Amino acid sequence: MHDAARRMIDAAEQLAAERGLAALTVQAVQQAAGQRNKSAVQYHFGGRQGLVNALVATRMAPANERRTSMLLALDAEQSTRDLVEVLVVPLAESVLGRRPSYWARFLLQAIGDPDTGLAAMEAVDDEPIQVAQARLEARLAHLPEATRPLRVQSVFAYACVVLATYEVGALPAEVTGDELTAEIVDACCGLVEAPTTRPLVPSPTPEDRP
Repeated sequence: MHDAARRMIDAAEQLAAERGLAALTVQAVQQAAGQRNKSAVQYHFGGRQGLVNALVATRMAPANERRTSMLLALDAEQSTRDLVEVLVVPLAESVLGRRPSYWARFLLQAIGDPDTGLAAMEAVDDEPIQVAQARLEARLAHLPEATRPLRVQSVFAYACVVLATYEVGALPAEVTGDELTAEIVDACCGLVEAPTTRPLVPSPTPEDRP
């Protein structure tokens, strides 16, 4: 990747993480990245959404490679914890392996912004995530069908929240990266395996209505 493009990706990630996706304007990114060329974002990425898409693709590529290798290493006796680890560990590694990191905070912004953030995430080939989520959902037979995807999707969101807390230095300094990752996995296993007291009832379809 061209060094100028890399600097703009880093600048966009930090801007969104610290100030929200609304602050991620072409002008702000170019200024933060030290770009005097007012057409730099357009030249390298085709515009603001292209920049966000490139950011997500750049950050997710190593994690998805890691997920693929973890999935291939699983045997037929894969457990709920195995699948939670496939979802959580690569994400944790991508945050813990960078100093400073803004990735978890950026992801939280993306999750809450369907127009820009989620559109970028959907534009990336995240098949390893989808495979791991589908396998995990298949293990939740103790839950009503409508509840299962909510639990599985909550794994990613919970991990992002805890890792974002780590990024801003709000966790005890003595907590190691391995301990933090294990704690996130433990909590997410409890999240997906917990029983439900009030099952979600899907809204009736037109065919179901009298």
